Amino acid sequence: MERKATKRRFWSVEPEVRNKLDLAIEIRDVYAREILDFAGNPAIEVEVLAGGEIIGKASMAGKNYSKKEQTEKQQVHIEEKIELLNSQIAPEIIGENVFEQRKIDTILKENGNEQTSFAISLAVARAAAAAEKIPLYRYLGGVRAVHPSMPQLIRKEEIEIEKIKEIKIDESTVLTKLFERILKEQNEGNKMILSQETAGTEDSFLVDLAVAANITMILVENRESAYYTVLNNRLLQLEEKISG
Repeated sequence: MERKATKRRFWSVEPEVRNKLDLAIEIRDVYAREILDFAGNPAIEVEVLAGGEIIGKASMAGKNYSKKEQTEKQQVHIEEKIELLNSQIAPEIIGENVFEQRKIDTILKENGNEQTSFAISLAVARAAAAAEKIPLYRYLGGVRAVHPSMPQLIRKEEIEIEKIKEIKIDESTVLTKLFERILKEQNEGNKMILSQETAGTEDSFLVDLAVAANITMILVENRESAYYTVLNNRLLQLEEKISG
């Protein structure tokens, strides 16, 4: 369903008032399913449907367990999160305007069930970017992402800067709070490196976030890993798109 919208404030790294939209696009469904991360562990993928055929997907690996705990506890943990998201969190978001990222992120934080927050927050942003027919990094970065610089994929031992802030994304992160922290660090003149807490999935979101926020480094553990390949492929795609 589409309805009239009020002027919305862009919530990214460089806040700005965007043009008044003629239409707002309602979120009509939110659905979580189980996938596997690159370590073979259960992870969550969230799909947000908005308007007619707009889809935003996002995935993030879940909590890491010791080898003794892995199989049974991980499976129970992921099933509980999926049930929680589909039965309790999704109904609170369905019907919201997909462009109201800050409001949706506030709902996620106030819900008290933060273990699925990031995947939902990111899926909403992807749906909004799809609605505007722009890449995720452009939607997140606004005018600052028109001619962005590309980040490096770097291991911890290769970091040459003495004082650097690691911006680590975990399950409880929401995009508005993430970008508020990034903006604070930038205003203080701090160099940053972006990372995530758990094993990667097929989702290359770290690249788009780094480009949007003008963060020049992404932390990787191993250049031989499948997740490194996912991130590097996304970097190559963006380099080709931006240079072309």
